Amino acid sequence: MAEVRNILFPTDLSDDSFAAWPHALDFAKKFGATIHAVTVVEELYALAPYENYGVMVEAMRDMLPQIERRLQERVKDPPTDVPVRTAVMEAVTPAGALLDYVKKNAIDLIIMATHGRGAIAHVLLGSVAERLTRTAPVPVMTVRPKGR
Repeated sequence: MAEVRNILFPTDLSDDSFAAWPHALDFAKKFGATIHAVTVVEELYALAPYENYGVMVEAMRDMLPQIERRLQERVKDPPTDVPVRTAVMEAVTPAGALLDYVKKNAIDLIIMATHGRGAIAHVLLGSVAERLTRTAPVPVMTVRPKGR
């Protein structure tokens, strides 16, 4: 098996997305890897009408530190031998931002949950997990939340 030093754990901070967290921890312990827990906030203001743009940009800037704190709270209790880095990014397309993160941070493996939406919701909303699975330059492990 290839060497695994950096594991990307993308999360939207939901309980469903954290279904993959124990797997990321297990792999990190096994390989002595660092986990990169990353949340991507969609830049919805990029699609806003011009007159609302400034207000939405400011609101997003106010939200980012809160999101960073929430992410750190969710991942704060890993085993002491598992290093965890956190990052919150803004992007128009979350999958694209995560692919950039993979390249810039020498990620070797992605471990993430899939929300398991139905076919209609998938067509309407798309799937970050599917896009990463199809286009990531590294292996992607997807975990389905229990009860889905």
